Amino acid sequence: MSAVAYLRVSTTAQADSGLGLEAQEAACRACAEAGGLAVASVHSDALSGTLAINERPALLDAIAALGNGDTLIVARRDRLGRDVVCVALIERAVAQRGARVVSAAGEASGVEGPGGELVRTILDAVSAYERA
Repeated sequence: MSAVAYLRVSTTAQADSGLGLEAQEAACRACAEAGGLAVASVHSDALSGTLAINERPALLDAIAALGNGDTLIVARRDRLGRDVVCVALIERAVAQRGARVVSAAGEASGVEGPGGELVRTILDAVSAYERA
């Protein structure tokens, strides 16, 4: 089992801020290390989190790199996307590969079952609201 990190920034200002790609990668690597996982690859997009999965080449590559039992790590859930439906589709694509999504920020990553799914969906809805 290994980890695949996915990083995303939407704007040049965000890339230059404390939420840039370097900070996201550091958070993902620390999360992987804490979970006893080695980071097999890092993939990054510099585009909007509202785009569909097929419009995000690094995300597609990250999902393709996942194997059974692997973990897709993001610094925060909003790096997956800013659209509830899109994030749900990403989660489904990851699950179909036998892998899971973990947020380095926590965000109910370790909470299984309907309660965890509810919390994650609410967080995704808040991200969509913030974008709007």
